[in-house]
Amino acid sequence: MRTFIRKKDKKALLKHVKKMHPYDIVEALNELTAAEQEQFYTLLPEDEIGRIIAFMEPKEAADVIDDFDLATQKTIIDTLDLDDAADLIVHLDHETELINGLENEQSITEVLKYTEEKVGAHMSDAYISLTLGTDIKIATKNVIQKAGEVDVINHIFIVDHENNYKGTVELRDLVRTKAPALIDDITEFTPFAFATDDIEEAVHKMKNYGLHEMAVVSGELHLIGILTIDDAIEIYHEESVDDFEKLSALPDTRTKGVIKSAAKRLPWLLLLLVLSMPIAIATSRFEEVITSVAVLALFQPLILDAGGDVASQTLAVTLRLLTKNPKKALKNGGIEILTGIINGIGLGIVAGIVSFIISKVIGITEPFNVALVVFISLAVTVATGPIFGLFIPLILDKMKIDPAVASSPLITTLIDITSVVIYFGVATLLLGVI
Repeated sequence: MRTFIRKKDKKALLKHVKKMHPYDIVEALNELTAAEQEQFYTLLPEDEIGRIIAFMEPKEAADVIDDFDLATQKTIIDTLDLDDAADLIVHLDHETELINGLENEQSITEVLKYTEEKVGAHMSDAYISLTLGTDIKIATKNVIQKAGEVDVINHIFIVDHENNYKGTVELRDLVRTKAPALIDDITEFTPFAFATDDIEEAVHKMKNYGLHEMAVVSGELHLIGILTIDDAIEIYHEESVDDFEKLSALPDTRTKGVIKSAAKRLPWLLLLLVLSMPIAIATSRFEEVITSVAVLALFQPLILDAGGDVASQTLAVTLRLLTKNPKKALKNGGIEILTGIINGIGLGIVAGIVSFIISKVIGITEPFNVALVVFISLAVTVATGPIFGLFIPLILDKMKIDPAVASSPLITTLIDITSVVIYFGVATLLLGVI
């Protein structure tokens, strides 16, 4: 590709690019210099540029076409699917000028009314619709005529004469059906989403019903677009990244710039710092215990880490269930807590034996009591961990707050405070230092 660019051979470059998948082209472009990339786009027609940038991140695609004049930008945008075009336009400075005069100006304006969290912002117009009462032969002919306008045809969407959504027809059923028959005879009602619905809920509905496309309707049940499997996969990916960021207390890993990135992370880090202070305070309250039985400090990290690890595991399970089946989350909580108790006893026994041996070796006068302190503390801490991991996200979910904000660092910090109090509290009671 670099050779054709340097020779400015438009014909050879276009022939080469047409044989490649857009994703592979985008990957290959990353190996070129900025000057070569700029030259590359000047050698291609608008429709080919549109095919390529559809596989880029919207901001990256906007940077590409921003170098062209307004008329060329409009021509490129007209080659894109509705949702891709809308995503691209919002990243360009002259949004109003761009929209005016586009082939699908009205549809793009409609999509741009919705926020990113709503289904309407992601709907596509790449579908085929037919009207109830259409003869099978005419329906088949219409589908063949419109086939070139869409990338994939799995379902044909059926509406009445007022454009009210009535269901779908699978392409294979249409092909198999023999005349005389009407499209009504093979129409099946399939789930739909309102344009104002939450996008994540709509994607989960697609997954639950095994849909490759799902109708998007207005409040009056008029068919206004569809949600595709490509959109669903992309949204699932973004949702996973978003939840991962929240679990790690990272507001947004896509933030560019050192100052902006630091500014977004600082509030979380300050919160975790403040929450960590009670650990130091609690530890200082048991200074005499630590001084008298120094071996206790040896096992403190073990107690703290074990509780946090178990809480994080329960948090992961709870978040997954809240996403897939919220009603099952609380029911599963009993299993998680019981598992924590069993694991706590098992880990406590092992740690107790190890601490007894170490205490004997270093000459502690009460090795059995030290082992008992470690056993009880570890068992209680590990049993407590699932309670934090379960109820914190459940409470946040009830408060209509994204439970993913119950990040692992936050829950681990709370567990650490509890663990310190339990550990040295038990030590005080059993070793009788204070």
